[in-house]
Amino acid sequence: MLRESNVLKYVKDSSVMRPGYYIGIDPRKKLIILGIRGTHTVYDLITDIVSSSIEEVTFEGYSTHFGIAEAARWFLTYEIGTIRTCLEKHEGFRLRLVGHSLGGAIASLLAIMLKKKSSEELGFSPEIVSAVGYATPPCVSKGLAESCSDFVTTVVMQDDIVPRLSAASLARLRIEILQTDWMSLIEKEDWKSVMGLVTNAKQVVSSVQDVAHKLADYAKFRSVKSFPAFPLKSKSKTENAVSLEKEEATGTMPEELFVPGTIYYIKKNIDTNAGSSRGIEFYTLWRSPPGEHFQRIVLSSKIISDHKCDSHQHALRDVIKGLPGANDNDILK
Repeated sequence: MLRESNVLKYVKDSSVMRPGYYIGIDPRKKLIILGIRGTHTVYDLITDIVSSSIEEVTFEGYSTHFGIAEAARWFLTYEIGTIRTCLEKHEGFRLRLVGHSLGGAIASLLAIMLKKKSSEELGFSPEIVSAVGYATPPCVSKGLAESCSDFVTTVVMQDDIVPRLSAASLARLRIEILQTDWMSLIEKEDWKSVMGLVTNAKQVVSSVQDVAHKLADYAKFRSVKSFPAFPLKSKSKTENAVSLEKEEATGTMPEELFVPGTIYYIKKNIDTNAGSSRGIEFYTLWRSPPGEHFQRIVLSSKIISDHKCDSHQHALRDVIKGLPGANDNDILK
């Protein structure tokens, strides 16, 4: 954590296409840090991404998220001078761009943009630039996600919805919900569990009104013998795949976007042999290849809490604690 005296600039309030941010110095690690804040609430972020994810722009021949690309360009235009001055004053320091959620996506795209510039244009070498994003949403094409793997890192917490959230994944979730055998599920599962699943589904697909309404009606009239007219029998995987292929062929399925760079996936584990009746919770960190895409939204009770900064901090501290002599630099260097 940076000391207050090492924070050179702090902009708390956000504006259109420009979230809050800070510029600071980490003398111990020899870093100039640009930290970019994410959206205030996860629900705002869901709205932002769903409403604008169909707007894509081309960057160096690759597709990117329109709003995120514009925000990255703002920093490239208006804060590059401050960053250059800091690097000139602190010789031998590197530039680290960091952010959570939407801020992580902006930091990643900004790093990609800086890497495309020459030393003459920037006033410093692009080789010193790297980015780390936590809970970054899908914002780049697969090709761009793979091409930035050497200098962009994305950390994903287990069931976090945001790295899985895109127009394409919502379309898949809509099909999955409509094809679920809800009658069979209610017969087999505890009702509270089913209601929890329905509640999470309604939160995630609030923009897909027909699905949300049908789920709400189903929950409301569960004791009535006459149910709303929607599929109560699940289709086979083959039929489901055919449905997706038809939507993709007709152009109704949005283009896939991916989380950028190399992915570190935080997985929660339970040690049942630890003597406790519930077991002891611990976390492990798994490295995934660039371009890995979380195509399916996981409807669990943790889809929102796993997105929070505190959840990432707690889990990463647990991971680091289990590595002899390791620190965060060893993992996210």
